[in-house]
Parts: sequence; structure tokens; C-alpha cells
Amino acid sequence: MPPEPAPSKTETDTRAFQVSRHLMEFIRHERLKPGDAVPSEMQLCRELNVSRSVVREAYRTLSASGVIEISNGKTPKVSRIDSLPVSALMRHALYTGQVTPLQIVELRSALDVQAAKLAAKRATPEHLAALQGAIDTMRQAGPVGGAYIRHDVHFHALLAEASGNPLISLQVTALSKAARHSIRAGRNAEPNGVAFAALLTRHQVLLDAVRSGDEQAAAAASQTHFASAQAALSESVS
Repeated sequence: MPPEPAPSKTETDTRAFQVSRHLMEFIRHERLKPGDAVPSEMQLCRELNVSRSVVREAYRTLSASGVIEISNGKTPKVSRIDSLPVSALMRHALYTGQVTPLQIVELRSALDVQAAKLAAKRATPEHLAALQGAIDTMRQAGPVGGAYIRHDVHFHALLAEASGNPLISLQVTALSKAARHSIRAGRNAEPNGVAFAALLTRHQVLLDAVRSGDEQAAAAASQTHFASAQAALSESVS
């Protein structure tokens, strides 16, 4: 009897999807936590009657999605939430023209306003010290060549962390590289020292509102900051 033909790529992809779905359901049903092991390659081959290549493809898919961690010689484990898959999607959308820098700023604004409100309630002394340090480093870096930009982005990532909501922090961190692009685009409309001083002031006012515990003032300061950023960006692309 001749051997059975090897499965086509389409068949392998379909089976890999089914294995991926099985693993997702297993994680949910067993209530696995980050760091817990998922079924091994051999176990899945035996239980689902699929080849090792199909299981490996399913593992790769879930790893790329940030669901599991895989490494050579070790049993795959449930991942902690990670910004990398979302970040890759955001950069792809921006670099291929499916979203604009202005739309990135609009999303950042929505996240930042909520982060500011929550941080006013939840920020610890360590958070506040880190935020002040980010502003001080921005000031030291100065506006020339955009050296301050990574510290600006870092400030807002710290603010998101201070919110105490890991989903806000995840999305803000995922937007970091796209945010740098949007800030650079906006900076072209405000290149002088006066505008840079105003930028620093807006960050300080925001931090002072968070430090005081005033949720509404923090939200208003964030809105003011991003309204200025949106205006600068709109001028630079008009």
C-alpha cells in the first residue's frame, strides 16, 4: 500500500488553528496563570492525533500572539501580558498608512486622560519620584535634535503605570514607538525654546495635579497637554 500523502500547507494551517483553539480553551478551563505549563508537544500529538509539526505551528502562533512562551528544550508556559504584539500591530498600521500620527495622538490622549485620573488616586511616592525624574531628564536633554522625545514618551508610560491599571499600561507601552513618530511630527511645528519650555510646563502641571490627588485637575491637565500636541501636529501636516 503506498504511503499516505503529506498534508498540504492549508491542511496543516487548519489543524494548527484547531490546536491553538484547543490550547486557549485548556488555559481558560484549567484557569492557568502566567508561568503555568501548557500541555507538551507529545501530549497534544497523542490527544489530538496530529503531527509534531502541527503542534509546533500552533505553539508559534500563540507565542507570536503573546499567549504562551516557548523556548528550546522547555515546556511552553502561559505568558504574562506583553505589549510587543500590540506594538507591532500599531507600528504596522502607522508605517503602512492605515492610521495617521494624528490618530495615534488621539488614542494616546484618551488613554492618558484616564491614566492621569487614576494616577491621582493611586500613584505611590515612588511613582511620583520617577515621573519628576522623567521631566527633569527631558529638561536636561533639551529640544535640539529631539533628544527629549524618549523621555517624554517614558513620562507617559510611567503615568500609565501609576494608574494601577495594567491594560492602560499595556496599551501606552505598545504605542511608545508610534508615539515617538507622532511627537517628532508635532515637534516640527514647535521647534523653538519657548515652545519647549511650554511643553515642560504642561508636563509639570500634569504631575503636580497627580501629586495633589486632584483627579479632575489631572484629567484637565492631560487634556490641555494633548490638545496642544494635536494642534501642533495638525499645523505640521497642513
